[in-house]
Amino acid sequence: MIQNTYIILLNYHGISDTTECIQSLLNLSTNNYRIVVVDNSQNNEEWKKLLDFARSESLDYISFNQENDRNYQQQKVVFIKAQENKGFAHGNNLGLKFAMSQEDAWYFWLLNNDTVVRPDSLTELVTYHSQHPETILGSKLLYYHCPDKIQAVGGSFNKNLYISTHIGEGKKYDVLKKDLPKIDYPIGASMFVSRDFIDHVGFLSEDFFLYYEELDWCERGIDEKFVPDWCETSIVYHKEGKSIGSSYKNKKSFFSEVQLFKSRKKFVEKYYSLSFKFYFSSLLLILNRLRKGQFTLANQLIKITFNDVK
Repeated sequence: MIQNTYIILLNYHGISDTTECIQSLLNLSTNNYRIVVVDNSQNNEEWKKLLDFARSESLDYISFNQENDRNYQQQKVVFIKAQENKGFAHGNNLGLKFAMSQEDAWYFWLLNNDTVVRPDSLTELVTYHSQHPETILGSKLLYYHCPDKIQAVGGSFNKNLYISTHIGEGKKYDVLKKDLPKIDYPIGASMFVSRDFIDHVGFLSEDFFLYYEELDWCERGIDEKFVPDWCETSIVYHKEGKSIGSSYKNKKSFFSEVQLFKSRKKFVEKYYSLSFKFYFSSLLLILNRLRKGQFTLANQLIKITFNDVK
């Protein structure tokens, strides 16, 4: 049986990015893949545009509403309409659960919709993973608008402030892997795992609406002896945070900041404890927002820090 990779894309009011990403995936140097697009948008306009695109490009595709996949016959592209937007993890899980139900699904590539890939990016991931099957893999992310610079090759988690930073950010695109620190987790814009990983670790935790889900996945993976890693020959160009109004380097949206703080607290409570160190580090982060004059945001972050979060 052919061992296919199911590529999961989550669309949330990002039709132009999603279609550009699909077009780049259709130019992959291997044919052993399927594309699963989950539409998390809150109206039907995006859904109609996705299907219009599929027809205009004469794609081999099927479309259906959530959990209604009875007519699937190995089409190259699958469009799934989510019933409602329950966050990044839930949307990706819809695609993963569909893919896991297919006998030919051997690998799973979670890819942000605001990315464009090189033709050999998937082949390089599969090749590397076949040599290192115990890994949860990331790609080398380059800035879409500045492709000679790295956005990230993975993340590092600071256990004192409970915040994450990007490894490799701003480095020249051809920096060698041996010259960079080891990663704590792959960036969520490109995460590659095997069926064996899903069997042992499970799906993304839907306790996290946005952010920290890849960290949580890695923590659970490490418990099952999987190792965070990245493939330096798998190149992905990332536009970064377009659908949620966030960027790693630039000012995040109010929504993005709030979700980040909520997920951070849930993650710390799950794997560490809500001790003095958590509250002290949170106040330092809030003081930084106050320093920038973000008073409404700081007030909201204080409420998250000292009250229960959903």
